[in-house]
Amino acid sequence: MIPRLSDYDLLILDIDGVVWLDGKPIESSVRAINEMKSEIKIVFLTNNSTRHRRTISSLLRDIGIPWVSERDILTSASVLASLSSSLGMRNCYVVGESGLIMELEEAGIGISDEGDVCVGLDRNFNYEKLKIAVRNILSGAMFLATNYDRLLPTQEGAIPGAASIVSAISAACGREPDIIVGKPNPIMFLHASASVGAKRPLVIGDNLETDILGAMRAGMDSALLLREGRGGTGPRPKYVLRDLEELIR
Repeated sequence: MIPRLSDYDLLILDIDGVVWLDGKPIESSVRAINEMKSEIKIVFLTNNSTRHRRTISSLLRDIGIPWVSERDILTSASVLASLSSSLGMRNCYVVGESGLIMELEEAGIGISDEGDVCVGLDRNFNYEKLKIAVRNILSGAMFLATNYDRLLPTQEGAIPGAASIVSAISAACGREPDIIVGKPNPIMFLHASASVGAKRPLVIGDNLETDILGAMRAGMDSALLLREGRGGTGPRPKYVLRDLEELIR
């Protein structure tokens, strides 16, 4: 069964694996997104905390989606930063890359070796970073994670995601994060819906463990975009799509 756009007032689109794969555009998705823009609001959602929303919006424009701006994008880093005030965070130690650091700084959070610990994907993770993070957490700091993706899709196959880093810190300090912001946590989806005042959102993603489970937890309908090499078990989506152009045919 194919969803009818008229039944919804917002599309929440995963980026990695739906719009592009390892930075290479999925042409059918780009065509469909541009055509659907005149019919329905669209918000892009990604667990990837390594890039700032400005960078992602620029990359989306480069692949042929000219209307997108950073206001149309939510990342696990930007949502974590938006929660920082309510969490009482002032300073934090970041295990992560520039996207997470920039989002936190723009939210007024000081970045140092002291304070709460914010963890995302960090492709330069090492023992020294592990040591500082664990020291802070054992001293009473909050332990916050952007996401817990086991694997990331690339053109060369899946590579380790943030879960490997979060798990290393958890194993060393003997406890789980206080908060994991990213999908499948419903926080991401609820933020996306609230950002445009939507009441009837549809989530489209390629991952049962994050996109579809997260939509279910947020009480939202979902559509699974089939992708070669992506299997697994998990909650059943309401819809299954071969490509995004099925929505406009």
